[in-house]
Amino acid sequence: MPALIADPLFYAAAVPAVILLDLSKGGFSGVGTAATPLLALYLPPLEAAALILPVLIIQDLISIYVYRRDWDASNLKILLPGAVLGMALAWLLASHISDNAVRLPSA
Repeated sequence: MPALIADPLFYAAAVPAVILLDLSKGGFSGVGTAATPLLALYLPPLEAAALILPVLIIQDLISIYVYRRDWDASNLKILLPGAVLGMALAWLLASHISDNAVRLPSA
């Protein structure tokens, strides 16, 4: 079993990041874009993105359950190819780029 993170600075970054993601799923689009950079203040940027991914997947599963009777297959046919391509490109990019290349330069 993984160890629980005891550093309060981690939670000071992670809790607001998850709240921003929740707000973006709830209708405040664009707010969630601050979640990964906020978490990247504590973790390396690629680890921050990797930590946020399971949260997004769980939120999507909840949305699928809530809207299970209201989905449209034509939307899925349009969105799925782009989603698969984007995930493949992100995987390739993340596996070949260092954390320093993703960070903003210090002033």
